[in-house]
Amino acid sequence: MSRVQKEYKAIDFPPLTEEQRQVLQRLDRMPDSEIDFSDIPPSSLNGNGGFYYMQGNDMSRPTDQLEIDSDNLEWLQKAGQDYKTRLNNVLRWARIHGCPIATL
Repeated sequence: MSRVQKEYKAIDFPPLTEEQRQVLQRLDRMPDSEIDFSDIPPSSLNGNGGFYYMQGNDMSRPTDQLEIDSDNLEWLQKAGQDYKTRLNNVLRWARIHGCPIATL
């Protein structure tokens, strides 16, 4: 079975500030050996920040149907077509970033 890297569209984050751009430019010019990576959690292959985007060509899709409130649907559709993919990406982002769903 071949594996392919699936591209996910970026979630609509706010644009970078000028200060953030300057930090990124400084890091880009810096050799990796001088960058402090100590605040970055270790990556793993278990879906908690590792290679979660690696999927087989035959990714199964559940047949469950979901109900979604109209205001949420309108919000997803505002950005254009592929709102179902966008919803899936929002859920994936929340899962990977530890959204506490049990407390919602």
